[in-house]
Amino acid sequence: MVLASHHVIRDILKIVESSDLRELQDMCTKFCKRYPEDGELHRIICGVDSKLSEYMLSMDKKVLEDIKSELREMMNIRKMESSGGEKLWFKDRRS
Repeated sequence: MVLASHHVIRDILKIVESSDLRELQDMCTKFCKRYPEDGELHRIICGVDSKLSEYMLSMDKKVLEDIKSELREMMNIRKMESSGGEKLWFKDRRS
């Protein structure tokens, strides 16, 4: 299973913060196709029942802040997992 890296999530977060809806839609379409098994990412940005779709329909600032918060949290978790978290190979060799 391939998950989106923290670099990908950072790029998505930058576009969300810039409020460029056209670019955001293009980027989300690309990453939803690239990472079809990433459930967390799909829950936030992919499909008609995602948080991003909810924001697009309502333009509610609270929903947008929730999306940003969840993306930041996911980015931090993925960064930790890829740079020294417990899921790495040879974790017992690290000091």
